[in-house]
Amino acid sequence: MTGTPAPDGPALLSATATLGGYFAIATDSADEGAHLGALMDAATLTTFTDRTQSAIAASTACDPSRIPRRLAASSFQLNVVSRLISPVLGAAVAGGAVPLFTPESVRWLATEGHSPLFETVDVECASAPTPIRAAELISDSLLSTIVGPLNEALKASASLSDRVSWGNTISAANGAVTVMAMSRPDLEPSGRALVRALLDLGPLRNTGVFDGARFVRHSCCLFYQAPSGGL
Repeated sequence: MTGTPAPDGPALLSATATLGGYFAIATDSADEGAHLGALMDAATLTTFTDRTQSAIAASTACDPSRIPRRLAASSFQLNVVSRLISPVLGAAVAGGAVPLFTPESVRWLATEGHSPLFETVDVECASAPTPIRAAELISDSLLSTIVGPLNEALKASASLSDRVSWGNTISAANGAVTVMAMSRPDLEPSGRALVRALLDLGPLRNTGVFDGARFVRHSCCLFYQAPSGGL
């Protein structure tokens, strides 16, 4: 007896894109993006951190020197992880399969802004019939091969701690469910179940907790350090 084959990667991601902008990622694009290893280069990360620092300063009407480097690095990391984990999580919840994002299946495109764009190339999928299985697949692919190396590179280039980086990661996952529920409230329960499953795995273990239906992370994204940043 054979199981149901996993969906075609581009088709799954195309369907997931209907959940919203952060769930959209180019599939098998004609553009020739760079290998993710180049994004982890210290000089490249410094450039994006500088741009993020300037963008936060502009949004808070202050001089860039008043924005701590670690805060800028945290905002950059959260932006990148949100753009990658949203389509993966959305596909798992809405499509029942996980696109296996790895340095071989994801490329990045340089921009003039404070965040790169991403595209997929020959991305494979794996069936995820349960939240636990989906969490395991996300951990073994995206978290282990992309997010983990990015976190280590930002620790080296901007002294961004693991606690903040992985806290940002679980926050991005839960935030993706919140956005998804705006257009598909029927998917929220299974989305939250997937976040709960991620909280039991690897570096995301104990990075947050659910207090009833309310999610609380166990670290801070550091944005309070910006002038008028708030909590």
